[in-house]
Amino acid sequence: MGKTLGKERINEIIEAIIKVARGDYSVQIKLTGKNDEFDSIAMGLNMMIDDLKAGTVGLEYAANRIEEIINVIQKVARGDYTAACELGSQNDIFDALGIGTNMMIDDIRSGVEELHQTNEELRAANEELRATEEELRASNEELEAANEEIRETQEQLIRSERLAAIGQLAGGVGHELRNPLGAIKNAAYYIKGKIAKSELGQKEPRVVEFLEIMDEEINSSNKIINDLLGFSRVGKPSVALTRIEEVIDDAISHTPVPEGIELTKKLIENLPEIEIDAAQIRQVLVNMITNAVQAMPGGGKLTIEARGKDDFMEVAVADTGCGIPEGVIGKIFDPLFTTKAKGIGLGLAVCKSIIDRHGGCIEVKSRVGEGTIFSIKLPLKAT
Repeated sequence: MGKTLGKERINEIIEAIIKVARGDYSVQIKLTGKNDEFDSIAMGLNMMIDDLKAGTVGLEYAANRIEEIINVIQKVARGDYTAACELGSQNDIFDALGIGTNMMIDDIRSGVEELHQTNEELRAANEELRATEEELRASNEELEAANEEIRETQEQLIRSERLAAIGQLAGGVGHELRNPLGAIKNAAYYIKGKIAKSELGQKEPRVVEFLEIMDEEINSSNKIINDLLGFSRVGKPSVALTRIEEVIDDAISHTPVPEGIELTKKLIENLPEIEIDAAQIRQVLVNMITNAVQAMPGGGKLTIEARGKDDFMEVAVADTGCGIPEGVIGKIFDPLFTTKAKGIGLGLAVCKSIIDRHGGCIEVKSRVGEGTIFSIKLPLKAT
């Protein structure tokens, strides 16, 4: 605001001087009553105009001095604050006007320097504020990372405790059920053998059918018991250098693949050996291949890939089956969670536990109606 008013006063003074230089001696510059440099210059100019009007000053001398003052004021208006009016030895009105102009220039220069200093201080304050914001942002990111790590550690601890409790329960239940179930299976087998050749078997063929259903259900129950015992027995891996191709072939040989499913292996040549527990990783692959087959009851494509990447081995099992709903994917590795009519939801929990114990990770991508991909990432060297 002050700077704008200063320019307006300078322009007003310049216009008045130009009018006088053209011979208009009726000009009078208004005083603001602030008694500042501008009022001092205005008073001097008004006195000079009065002297010119009275003819007490030589016109040529006055014109030269006026032109000099105008040039100095124009330089200042363009930002040259080093300009100054030269003072004569006559101590006349023009010298007084030059002194006032020089005082005005000094004040303007001081104001500009103060403004520059204020701008520098503001710039420094902004830099300091920016640095503080960066530090706060970095601190927030570190806190978020620390909180995420704590959250993951807590979830892993809770999961480990849950798995341990379920494992103890599964082991106890499995042992308690296996023996009586074995006795029932043997009894059903004996009865079936006797009845099949007897008169009762000829008259009541449904008795034999019911005994066969009983045998199938006993086998199904045995599988559940085996899953329970397998879950409770997952221990520390006994690692050894192994060729992943052999583990994959072994898993495929232990898993019946129906004729309607096209099996494709994509194994990169000369894969490096990997330090794993071959039996445990085979168990993981058998479970994943079985799940893939069950997801394609009407047939489809089953693809198994393996490749080395950096210091890791990646194995993927992909199917073109029904897919997994988005709301279910986050739960499939939880113990006792299942979407199948038969089963107790321990297969994938066991798989994740085995992969975790190997220092690896397991991920799943799926689209309903398109298929599912399970990806296993294992370090080449045991951790």
